[in-house]
Amino acid sequence: MSQSKSISLQPALPTDATILDEIHSKAFPNDILLEVMYGPREENAVGLANDLEKAIRENPYARFLKAVDDESGRIVGWSWWIIYRDAEAHIKAEQEAVKKRATPPPRSICPQACLEYRQTVVQKREKWIGGKAVAILQILVVHPEYQGRGIGTKLLMAGVEEAKRLQLPAWLEASRAGYTLYKRCGFRDVGENLDLDLAKYGSTGQKHGYCMLMDAVDVN
Repeated sequence: MSQSKSISLQPALPTDATILDEIHSKAFPNDILLEVMYGPREENAVGLANDLEKAIRENPYARFLKAVDDESGRIVGWSWWIIYRDAEAHIKAEQEAVKKRATPPPRSICPQACLEYRQTVVQKREKWIGGKAVAILQILVVHPEYQGRGIGTKLLMAGVEEAKRLQLPAWLEASRAGYTLYKRCGFRDVGENLDLDLAKYGSTGQKHGYCMLMDAVDVN
């Protein structure tokens, strides 16, 4: 574990995308969903990085934060939030995303699994937050060398505080590793699971997720 104690949060830049991807791979070296979507990392190291760069550069609703070790200048964690301040923005974004979701990444090792998992996420979100103003946590990750120091909590709460300021509910799909953190910070398990079993598609590997919601808080 690194001993540097000073960590600051800064907006991530498009040029950070490759580093953000590398941190994600180190934190989740056996992420079956990432492999399903983009193929083995050694064969396609830029798959997620390209998507991150595009989102940082072009998505008006995306909020990327990076956690920076102030002593070394090293990026040690990051988060990706989507902030829909009103229902119209959410509905418009979903309409624009329909075509993209219908096409798996070109190096996906199991396109059908990728498409079905995406559709399951859409169905859960539609049920609980469909067409609503909402803050959605897409990804939160901390480099293994810096885990256990509250950096994940700091990144999470930056988005939560923004949601509270805007009086928005907040939504996320949690992994087993992150579940306790999210519960501790005020998210509740809505009882909807996101499970991916590649045996169904003639392969191996499983991924389990939990849908979690924090209701809007009136801060006035």
